[in-house]
Amino acid sequence: MIFVNIRTYQLYISVMCCLVAVYSVGRAETHDTQQPVHIQADKMLASPKNQFIIFQGNVKVTQENIQLNADTLDVYLISSVNTVNITKESVQKINAKGHVRIHWKEYRIEADSAIYFPPKNQLVISGNMARLYQGKNNIAGSTIILDLTTDQIEISSKKGEQVEANYEFSDQDYKQLKRQ
Repeated sequence: MIFVNIRTYQLYISVMCCLVAVYSVGRAETHDTQQPVHIQADKMLASPKNQFIIFQGNVKVTQENIQLNADTLDVYLISSVNTVNITKESVQKINAKGHVRIHWKEYRIEADSAIYFPPKNQLVISGNMARLYQGKNNIAGSTIILDLTTDQIEISSKKGEQVEANYEFSDQDYKQLKRQ
């Protein structure tokens, strides 16, 4: 990575922002996928024969410590399932589209779309600068991959763009930096 016309302390602050954001997410509690899922929407269309369910309009999904809001939620079932009885094992992926907002513990995520893969317990958030907030701090990129089992996060950007982090230092942060 090449940094042009940047002072040493600005580089140090940028690196610290990324490390603090990643560390904070990594220290959070894990998400229990065995908890019940509650979905609300203006309309639902189900086609077990075609292995999909669509929720449209003011979609709100809650499960334990995570809440998702979106315009549309598409649920794709594994092709061997031919009933409306949906289990964790019968869902291949869930795709949320349009004004996606996710609240997870003390974090808030905003993006154009989010895809959840139940077998991996992984959430892939994307769009025009998908953004993860923790209080006043935030980090953004074109793709955020959140592993809900390990609480690991990976943020990347499209070719020619960079991941962007904004971190507001507290007095405690400054004291810790001085000690180092």
